[in-house]
Amino acid sequence: MSRIVTALTLMLASAGAVAAQKPEEGAWIVRLGRDTVAVERYKRTGDAISLEQVLHTPQTSLRHSHLEWTTDGRLANAMMMLHRIGAPMDAPLLGSTTLTIAGDSGTIVVKRGDSTLAPHHIAVKNDAIPSIQFSFLPYELAATRLRASKKDSIEVQLLGLGPQPPIVTTVKRLGKDSVTFTNQFITYRAKVDKDGRLLGMHAPGSTFQVKVDRLPAVDINAVATAWVAADEKGAKMGMLSIPDSVKTNVGGADIAIKYSRPAKRGRVIFGEIVEWNKVWRTGANSATMLTTSKDLMFGGTHVPAGTYTLWTLPTPTGSTLIINKQTGQWGTEYKPEMDLARIPMTTRKTSEPLERFVINVEPQSNGGVLKLSWDTLEMAVPFTVM
Repeated sequence: MSRIVTALTLMLASAGAVAAQKPEEGAWIVRLGRDTVAVERYKRTGDAISLEQVLHTPQTSLRHSHLEWTTDGRLANAMMMLHRIGAPMDAPLLGSTTLTIAGDSGTIVVKRGDSTLAPHHIAVKNDAIPSIQFSFLPYELAATRLRASKKDSIEVQLLGLGPQPPIVTTVKRLGKDSVTFTNQFITYRAKVDKDGRLLGMHAPGSTFQVKVDRLPAVDINAVATAWVAADEKGAKMGMLSIPDSVKTNVGGADIAIKYSRPAKRGRVIFGEIVEWNKVWRTGANSATMLTTSKDLMFGGTHVPAGTYTLWTLPTPTGSTLIINKQTGQWGTEYKPEMDLARIPMTTRKTSEPLERFVINVEPQSNGGVLKLSWDTLEMAVPFTVM
């Protein structure tokens, strides 16, 4: 772990030297609370950009991407290569993804070791910017495009190297040194320089609250080697939010809850990460689902047997459990018109903070108690089986 701390400390200590950095190069560190999720660096040569990344989640991985544009500014091709850490650069790849563009269409070919998957085809607009997982280079490219346009806002197409549809993102000027990036999933706020270079970025109030800071340089290989060494000693970061489930029988009812467990990571959770007076997804990733084989009563509220999603409305003075009839959606897709019930919960402060969010169902007479716990707050509501 000491090698990780040393490497990251050196990077952070030099973050103030951004002004000396050339526009053709850039590096960022991506953090979630106290944990570093990724670091990346890029270098532009003519109409091509070389991008290197080391990701720490769900396991340490080293990626190199090569992006090329035509002389008139259209994206020509993109390739992401997954390297074996510690191996020579010319060693066989763990995998690769290649996007080749012809006119207004692109062909994506994915390789995993010696296997090549069937290619798939996507539509590509003239303004397409390649989007690489956990890379913030696409946002810098979009911000510099906004600066060059002299407009207050533009739209760009962020084109992922996969079968998912492109993401249309609005880039909007807030002032001489700030912009926002908004799409159907998230809004980022960013600090930029006069040319649009990305100096810092975060997404307050979102479900992906990473913080991005520019660095003058980063030794990608050194960080990757240090993280692998830590992984081998049992210090893997793993998934940012762990999938989990609760399965129990209370009062003759089979009850199952499927959810994901985000971590505290040194942050203040309630009132900051989980905002007061705002509906919370009650976990992370896909919407939290409750299934019961028998009818339940939460106080005076009848919940018929079936499957529902669970939401929470936390406030400084108490919390409300929301049982919603929509199911199978991503965890930010909440439709209040589909609410079955809103049920007051009891809340209490705990003596010690809980690192990961957890849901429990505790049997109690002819029913049980549903408990939601994270950081220093426990929310609970009793129910009976009909």
